[in-house]
Amino acid sequence: MAGDCICASLPDLAHIAMGDSQQRDERFLATVEEVRRAGDDRWWLYLGKCRVCAQDWLVAQEERIYDEHFLERLQPVAAAHILATGKWPDTFISYECVLRVGKSLATPCRFLNSMAASLLWTVEDLRKERPNISAADIGGLLGISEEHATKLIVASGSQVGSR
Repeated sequence: MAGDCICASLPDLAHIAMGDSQQRDERFLATVEEVRRAGDDRWWLYLGKCRVCAQDWLVAQEERIYDEHFLERLQPVAAAHILATGKWPDTFISYECVLRVGKSLATPCRFLNSMAASLLWTVEDLRKERPNISAADIGGLLGISEEHATKLIVASGSQVGSR
């Protein structure tokens, strides 16, 4: 199983649920190795390469809201550019971008605790990236109501429209 890659079966922009019943995440990660991590400020992002087929992947590991790996197939020249310059494609460049891709491909998790730490951390990260992001935008990204997003903003210690 570890010798067979699933790269050819994936679309150019893909998502794989963590712990899915078909073990696609385990099968993908069994052959795709991390080549370069974007760094602490982009903790979710890395460049991966399949040991079997040599396919390069931009990987965003999102474990707070969607519990998914979001993947973008890269051409060799794009991977080489990342390695040579340290500049990353825009697809997953911010956490907000990751969540926008997630919203287009997957269904957000439902939290038993409406004020779960992962929701609060995500609100804080979104507000750091874009201080004036609205509660409506946050709600849309997290799959929650604007009112719920407002409560998270207040609980995270940031004010709407400031920070």
